[in-house]
Amino acid sequence: MEDFRIITHRLTGVSSGDVDLSVEILGERMPFPFFVAPMGAHRMTHEEGEVATARGAGMAGALYCSSGASNRTLEEIAEATTGPKWFQLYFNQDEDVTRSLLRRARDAGYSAIVLTADALGPGTPDDFLAMGMPFRSDMTFGNHDPAKGGSGDFFAQKVDLTPEDIKLIKDETGLPVIVKGILRPEDVDPIIAGGADAIQVSNHGGRQIDGVPGAISALPLVARAVNGRVPVIMDSGIRRGIDVIRALSMGADCVAVGRPVMYGLGLGGAPGVQSVLEALASELRSDMLLTGARSVADLDPSYISVTGPSATMQEG
Repeated sequence: MEDFRIITHRLTGVSSGDVDLSVEILGERMPFPFFVAPMGAHRMTHEEGEVATARGAGMAGALYCSSGASNRTLEEIAEATTGPKWFQLYFNQDEDVTRSLLRRARDAGYSAIVLTADALGPGTPDDFLAMGMPFRSDMTFGNHDPAKGGSGDFFAQKVDLTPEDIKLIKDETGLPVIVKGILRPEDVDPIIAGGADAIQVSNHGGRQIDGVPGAISALPLVARAVNGRVPVIMDSGIRRGIDVIRALSMGADCVAVGRPVMYGLGLGGAPGVQSVLEALASELRSDMLLTGARSVADLDPSYISVTGPSATMQEG
């Protein structure tokens, strides 16, 4: 992130009361340009798991994206939040399992499906392997737990995904589809042609394969390839308000926030999640004022100067 320096505008006549953080993505009007990224296994952090995270997101007015790797069921999570919600799908080898998950998400009130393209089974980063690829044996993946109405093996994921899989999701649910995990601009055209309603630039938080670029480095070229045809979302590496400004200036329409939310969950449950999201919104408002931008729509590449190795990627 530090390779991307914010170039501020001055004497723009903006006051703190003028700053507009709101965005609209896929028909959802959000009070600020970030939402809770899909993250699995929240019960490893807090006993209530994703129910507490979703509740905290709703308390802050934020959109919650429910992970297909959640410990709690998608229905329990949906009931816990008063805010909008999306469901992140891990496509299963068993098409009946996939279709069941999609129907359940639609019936539970999720308004979009996030197709996971950047995690095709257990990842291989050195840090993850050094920790022993930890998943607690006493915690199930709630959406697949037969005791909770689920079916199938979460780890039996379909790896040979193609744009045709987008069509299956849309036919089953009638909902918009976001394809998550894009780092190459060449991938954009076939994915949009296949029916994607949004592109999510992501390296899965750096937890799938070592050696890939940071999502922020890939963002400008992917956004240029999208060329405004669909919204662009970015996740991975968002920690502060200035990171949100960087991403929006470089082509994202909004961002997803992961680790800070999980830290808030661990420290304070639902109120901890609410506190993190509200603190990030407050910080972003101050940073926007200091940047000289009146709204997130004002942010464009003129606000960014690139230094270091990332400059080469920016130039293409």
